[in-house]
Amino acid sequence: MRVIGFKELRNKLGGDSAPCRRTIERMIKDGEFIAPVLLSSKRIGFIEAEVDAWIASRKKPGETAA
Repeated sequence: MRVIGFKELRNKLGGDSAPCRRTIERMIKDGEFIAPVLLSSKRIGFIEAEVDAWIASRKKPGETAA
């Protein structure tokens, strides 16, 4: 299991065109994005396999990775 931080998460979500940190935090709060893993009292991460599955679930049929 690999845990990634916000920087790598944003790269997976589209780099410069990815949602900002605040938008991702709102999506988590609203249940629209996967729950983060608490790494310490002030640091969170995301399980890479869950991020990949979330991205795959959002793709339209026939769409390929860019």
